[in-house]
Amino acid sequence: MNINTNLSLDEAVILIVDDEPINATVIESLLSPYKTQIVDCGKKVLSMCDKFKPDLILLDVVLGDMSGLEVCKTLKAHPLYSHIPVIFITAILDQEDQNKCWQAGGIDFVPKPVYGATLLNRVKVHLTLKKQTDLLKCLSQRDSLTGLYNRRYLQEALKQNIRLAKRNNSALSVLMIDIDWFKQYNDLFGHQQGDLCLKQVANEIQNSLNRPTDTVIRYGGEEFLCVLPDTDMQGATFITKKLLSNICKLNIEHPKASAKIISVSIGCTTLIDHHLELNSDSLIRCADTALYQAKNQGRNRCVCLPAKPCTIA
Repeated sequence: MNINTNLSLDEAVILIVDDEPINATVIESLLSPYKTQIVDCGKKVLSMCDKFKPDLILLDVVLGDMSGLEVCKTLKAHPLYSHIPVIFITAILDQEDQNKCWQAGGIDFVPKPVYGATLLNRVKVHLTLKKQTDLLKCLSQRDSLTGLYNRRYLQEALKQNIRLAKRNNSALSVLMIDIDWFKQYNDLFGHQQGDLCLKQVANEIQNSLNRPTDTVIRYGGEEFLCVLPDTDMQGATFITKKLLSNICKLNIEHPKASAKIISVSIGCTTLIDHHLELNSDSLIRCADTALYQAKNQGRNRCVCLPAKPCTIA
């Protein structure tokens, strides 16, 4: 799994928020080198972010339904969109009003009337900075061998999924996956072949999860962790069976394993009762307890347990 280090701005998406169609059309024409989307209502901005994942937002200060300042504050309070840079488009130039824009979370201004060269240069600067920041963040949150997310990313991602599950009263499942007899595989074939095995298994886990909301993490060594939002125990069981089958189908030779090929053991836990107030560490411990049971029962299998306050067996 390769990490995209391309800093090209060709695919950058800019969201233009302006309730005056003429203004929005003029700005869009000036930004012809980029992909643009227009929204004429501040209340629609979050849904547009959900749909188009913009890299930059150009936001008029004065909107009909809610002010640009309110829109910006809402964005900056949102866990998924707080990182999107916001440039205010405004005819307001006095210091007090500018201060309000800074305090709301804006990173720059483009004055009205809008001049093409000024707009393009400021947009290019902030898009470039965002691309560089995104790349550095990505590199810091990715495992260098497999390209999967690492444990640095895990805690915040799992906390966020727990919050969303509670808010939506939906199920959340966590899988802990361990490659069976991997130490013996490393001892037999060497670390280079062991690394290749890890990459093959990591790719198969990633490919077996079809939804973009599912997250795969290299937890450490030969252990992986999957976070599956909106997935109850029945759904998680289906996925674990798919994983067990697909990894065996890789047919990676392992003479010291009982099946003579690489297999995995999986511990699964599902959070349904949100009154338990379980945190990230509790869910991971529950999944680890289930994994321990799967390995004790003979490996190459899955054990699923409902999430509850528990300790590693």
